[in-house]
Amino acid sequence: MSEQIPPYGGYSDLTDTGQWHLAVDISRHGFGAWLLPDASIGRLPRTIIRQSWQPSEEGLLSRIEDAVYDNPTVLDDYSADIIVESDRQLWLPAEFYPGDDDCADAYVSIYGGEILDVMVNDLGKEKCAFMLAPGLKSFMQRSFPGARIWSQQSLLKETATQPHDSFRCLIDVREASMDIILLCRGELMCASTHLWKTETDIAYVLLNILQTYDAPSAETDIVFSGRRDIRQSLGKTLSPYFKSISQKNHDLDGKEIPTAVYLAINRKKRYAHHTR
Repeated sequence: MSEQIPPYGGYSDLTDTGQWHLAVDISRHGFGAWLLPDASIGRLPRTIIRQSWQPSEEGLLSRIEDAVYDNPTVLDDYSADIIVESDRQLWLPAEFYPGDDDCADAYVSIYGGEILDVMVNDLGKEKCAFMLAPGLKSFMQRSFPGARIWSQQSLLKETATQPHDSFRCLIDVREASMDIILLCRGELMCASTHLWKTETDIAYVLLNILQTYDAPSAETDIVFSGRRDIRQSLGKTLSPYFKSISQKNHDLDGKEIPTAVYLAINRKKRYAHHTR
């Protein structure tokens, strides 16, 4: 299923690629691309494409390639953030895995695959190794040279590591899967992706993780993001049991976008001197 959004204004608005920033979201479930204007030019953001498909590892790279080639605007020379929503991510202490090759070796030893397909985010104390489909890394390097490539968990974790006096748990609910990031006084305890079918599944996983890491619910702040209907319902159900529960709405021009895309966009705004 593909959703094409009518452009704001004419194509000429996009000819100066230096005035726009590209954000791309890639997952087993689909592909999305958005253009964000420089704050000074007074134009609205644009959705280039949102396409979804049935998740399957077979043929995934071909579907991603087709989504890109069918929408050549995304191949123009924009600065870009690419978010790869991977179900398999490996968090490693940077102290013991200083190089990206070290992280890739560790990832392959656990999950298999080819070292050249593994991507790595460096977040200071930790590194996050991840991949989605064989050949995807080299395709993105060819198609989006110089773009920042993120896993969704890296952006969630980076956002969460602000000073905090107790436990803090971020739960991002997506279609059929969710990410949970648990921190204790700003230190990463757990980062994981889980499948879900019902709200009960999400609650069970959350409580199981808190029990595993000795995080009392009365001392834990919960931050929900993602699917609005699910997280709001869960928030009402769980609120009596936690220190606090807050909801994060991530919209672009009034339309919901993936949490990681929102975080990448706002990260770019915080670092005004964005470079390729």
